[in-house]
Amino acid sequence: MQGIARFSTSVVLAALMAGSAGAEDANYVTIAGIRAGTVAPGGLAFVSVSLSSRRDIGTGYATSGGFWDKRDGSIALGMGFGNADQGLGFQVTANITSLKDDFGDAGYLTLKAATRLQGGGTPMYLGVTADHIAGWGVAESPDESFDLTLTAFPTAAIGGVDRRLMLTLGAGTNIRNNDSDPGVYFGAGMAMNDNWALSAAWTGEDVTLGTGFRLAALPDMQFTASVEDAFDQNDARRFTLQVTLTTDRLFGGKF
Repeated sequence: MQGIARFSTSVVLAALMAGSAGAEDANYVTIAGIRAGTVAPGGLAFVSVSLSSRRDIGTGYATSGGFWDKRDGSIALGMGFGNADQGLGFQVTANITSLKDDFGDAGYLTLKAATRLQGGGTPMYLGVTADHIAGWGVAESPDESFDLTLTAFPTAAIGGVDRRLMLTLGAGTNIRNNDSDPGVYFGAGMAMNDNWALSAAWTGEDVTLGTGFRLAALPDMQFTASVEDAFDQNDARRFTLQVTLTTDRLFGGKF
């Protein structure tokens, strides 16, 4: 089971790429729970706060008690460099894995590179990720992991509306058995309109169901909600809420 911070920015950054990929009637699309093959556009910085109903799953934190004793969250801060559409894009993310106790006493870095595969009418991106880099505190374990992820953004006419879809297939070294064994993950997301999306994903061990949305009055913010281990296959069901703020005005957006 992935830690809270592990995929905290994949949803919003994939949504940004999807929104720029076409002019469908409904083009806001996300997939919650798995990594995407995209990176943040060059010049964009972000901060993402995630809150979870259970802290005792795959994080190294031994937590007892009821619902309110087990809740916690994480913060991810990062930025994008380069241009994945024209060559290579890069993303660097610093993850703080807990909002409790001594804030910042555990975390790690995530490094990612992606490129758009040329040819064909469907936008498609291939990403390589190195995760859990330079971990500190309880986040020193597990060891570094590596993923290869392919994400496509096709369009389909569904219900009389041209909708942007998001399809992802990936494999990594630390996916199953509490991030200790390699595995495969995949998922699909569908735009319901320009501001709301639904998704379902297989994380390598269980199913995550999610939704993402944004508000016209808050164009720099995006919100997601997900149910991990939705069918309680591993007795690890939890609910996660995420708020992400993005800006392209940091340092003038020139990086």
